[in-house]
Amino acid sequence: MADHYIDIVNENDEVIGKELKSKKTELGFISRVSAIFIRDSQGKFIICKRSPDKKYDPNKYDLAACGSLMVGESYEDGARRELEEETGINCKLTMLDKFYEEVWHENKIFKFFCGIFLAQSDQKLKLNEELVSYRKMAFNEIENEILNNPNDFCPGFINDFNRVKNLLS
Repeated sequence: MADHYIDIVNENDEVIGKELKSKKTELGFISRVSAIFIRDSQGKFIICKRSPDKKYDPNKYDLAACGSLMVGESYEDGARRELEEETGINCKLTMLDKFYEEVWHENKIFKFFCGIFLAQSDQKLKLNEELVSYRKMAFNEIENEILNNPNDFCPGFINDFNRVKNLLS
């Protein structure tokens, strides 16, 4: 997606302004993101591999979909949009958690509130250009992979998984 405006929020997750997404790391403001896990009827989770063209964490495994909320978007609306844009899936979402996080990545700090959602779907994925492949993994397979091969995953995926794993198992 082309550069777009996102909400700037304060430490209470209240909107205090807007700015282009591209200015986020330069200006260091707090924004909002949604992250979505997909689980199918067999209990397997869909873990997507990011494109080699992604600016951050190329070729690493991540949630099914995640991204910044646009100006005025709710966490759920942003999660729905991201899920449909990145995977072609439109289904019911359940919010699992919302939290504030600061992440250092490549000498830059990212500050954001994250809404984590669970989607239940057996729909066929239609990956967009941000993703190159996906795997279906059982909960214990994800835990083992993170333990044995943590560098294969985005740090954000590991954080999000660990934060809500008691709600996913």
